[in-house]
Amino acid sequence: MDKKGKETEIPLAQKASSLLAKILKTNEMRLGKYHELFDSMPFDVTPNQEFLEFISQEEVKKIKDEQGNTIKKETSFSNLELILNLERNYPSMFMKVMSNFDDAKSYRESLDENGRPIKISWEEALKKFYLSNKYIGVTKENADIAQVFGGKGLSQEVFDEAIKLRQKAESANVPKHILGKTLREETILESIERIKKQTEQELVNGREMIEELYDKQFTYEWLSKNDPRNSIMGLFCSCCATITSQFYGRDIAVSSVIAKDVQNIVVRNSKGDIISKGTMYVNKDKGYAVINDFEINREYRNHENSVGKYNVEETSTEEQAREMIFKAFQRGIRAFIQEYDKQNPKKPLTQINVGMGYNRLKKQVERLKKATSNLTVPSEYGFQDAMADEQYILYKKAQKQIESGGYDR
Repeated sequence: MDKKGKETEIPLAQKASSLLAKILKTNEMRLGKYHELFDSMPFDVTPNQEFLEFISQEEVKKIKDEQGNTIKKETSFSNLELILNLERNYPSMFMKVMSNFDDAKSYRESLDENGRPIKISWEEALKKFYLSNKYIGVTKENADIAQVFGGKGLSQEVFDEAIKLRQKAESANVPKHILGKTLREETILESIERIKKQTEQELVNGREMIEELYDKQFTYEWLSKNDPRNSIMGLFCSCCATITSQFYGRDIAVSSVIAKDVQNIVVRNSKGDIISKGTMYVNKDKGYAVINDFEINREYRNHENSVGKYNVEETSTEEQAREMIFKAFQRGIRAFIQEYDKQNPKKPLTQINVGMGYNRLKKQVERLKKATSNLTVPSEYGFQDAMADEQYILYKKAQKQIESGGYDR
């Protein structure tokens, strides 16, 4: 829904009907071609809006004569044809993709030979999804790693490395959270479910409800250090923070698993998918913290220039999304400060800075106050974006101010 509470998606049935009509109108795409395929379709498959959009994407080919003049145009459904062609060598490919499209599309984000995130072709991704990576050594304790890594088509080597990291952290008694507890904001769907259960009196003010849901299109979570996504965070945020990376992001990924004073704060979209992150180091003795930078998934990097800023209007959809992502980070940081200071009243946090090296929210961060001197981080943690460039102040207790415009009461 939009900010006014209006439904923005076209009904599923309308999309399906439109696709069927297009197929029937296309000369090469006769309905009989799909009879056997759809005849065996199970009735309990949950409809998926994105899958319908995927297979209904049209491609127009121009047929030209010897002189180069266009004599006719042919319309085809390239993605639909791709799946059907794969069906010949991979039986039930269509049904598997249709029934699990969210999992299937996740295979497009993979790692190259240097451990850096890449996007592979749909054909390669669907083949990987169909074969569903099976790891050797899956146990009850590491089944969650297998599930997440298998969903990205990652190798046995990456799986083994992630298990070793977790075992190293557990043997060193590294707590899952710096604060010893989960800090997680509701997603938009969870907010809807909670609001539905509230009393009629609490729902009188519909405007407040809509505003809350609008702001929560992006929500924060301080990710448990035991979460397998820490090891391959770069896949979700289009950066090099993976444990097999050949770049400095490897050190950040490793420290987010095994270092007691490092934790990832992530931002999720309304579907609950991680699309952004910041890795924070906390110096308890000196009462400060440093976030390396804010990374964002490639999906939200439209119109980015060479220095990480975005050449778009303030009112554009892209910029509004990045504003909401930044606000989610700020909410998460405020929640962390409040809980941390409650647990450490004698040594509270006095300042939190964020680095600017490859920060994907430069425009938002530069509205804050620039730090006069950079706060330090152990070199083995790999916080290069915070140490190689200037830092900005997200929070400074001396001013009793959280730089989002609010004040500690």
